[in-house]
Amino acid sequence: MSNEPQKKRGLQGVHKAREMRLAGKFARPTEKVWGGALLMLIALLGAYRYFSNRALQDSKDDLLGKREAIQVTVGAEWEPLHKKLEQIAIDEASVFKGDFVDPAAQNLSFRSTPGLYLRMKVDDAHDAASIRGAAQDSLKDGFTSCLLRTTNEPLARGDADAGAFPEQPWNLRQAYSATRILTENWKREVVESSDSLRLRVFQQQYDKAVAEEIPLAIDIIKKAQVFVLVLDEEESSAPRNDAGIITDETLQLVEHDARVIVYDLKKDALLARLKRTASGSYMPAGDRPIIDEETRDAVQRQVNNCTLAQSVLYAVSPPAPPPVVVTPDAGTSKPSH
Repeated sequence: MSNEPQKKRGLQGVHKAREMRLAGKFARPTEKVWGGALLMLIALLGAYRYFSNRALQDSKDDLLGKREAIQVTVGAEWEPLHKKLEQIAIDEASVFKGDFVDPAAQNLSFRSTPGLYLRMKVDDAHDAASIRGAAQDSLKDGFTSCLLRTTNEPLARGDADAGAFPEQPWNLRQAYSATRILTENWKREVVESSDSLRLRVFQQQYDKAVAEEIPLAIDIIKKAQVFVLVLDEEESSAPRNDAGIITDETLQLVEHDARVIVYDLKKDALLARLKRTASGSYMPAGDRPIIDEETRDAVQRQVNNCTLAQSVLYAVSPPAPPPVVVTPDAGTSKPSH
């Protein structure tokens, strides 16, 4: 038997490649292969980032373009209106200029006129930003209920979705909320959005604004004819909350002075400026006294606020004196009863 190695069948190159593969020569990628793969990955990531940013920017441009269309229409009217309201609040809070009643206010027609309402503490009316912040806590209260006489128009029309209470007067808070997408802060946040998920939130806010809020803003801008402003002067005897702050609610619990301003927005004229004291008392009806502290506080606030409203109405349009009659026998005049 021959000791010579048996000659392998087939091509020698195939056998050599097989042996090298079995030896692990091609088991590890070379530096050249790694470099090529890394360059390809970088290129893919760069392309993804480019097209992703391009799509994000296109979405931003589209959203801001639609916002701009509202800005040049609704915003053009809302901008001067809210600046006027804020300036009125700043001026009236800076110093009380004394009682004033325009004769045009004496017929009390402003009581049933569509308008805006804002109530805040005098010390909070520093500038536009502080007014907007305070407006978020301003709610309709016993003062508006006793001062104004408004009807619920949707309810009167038989609208099944109408609420139980009239929408008038609008709170300034509602106007700020309805025009949120027109603020520079909202625009800046859209511009600074770094991902599509964040931008989707702003798109949803825009869609809601167009469907619900902008129509309300248009109503307010077109229909509001008076601005009723109440500036409460802080009273040291008012209870403080856990943070040691006198809030609007705690201040309205105690006797305190308040400045009331009624402004005609259509004529751009002051109708009334008065400082009166918010203080009242009540007698519980029935044999069962109000024990719940929260309920007692709510009733006291309503009584104080309604008393303030009544004092304003009396100052704007005092009741006529009783007629004078002449008694034939005495020849003197006496008021009739």
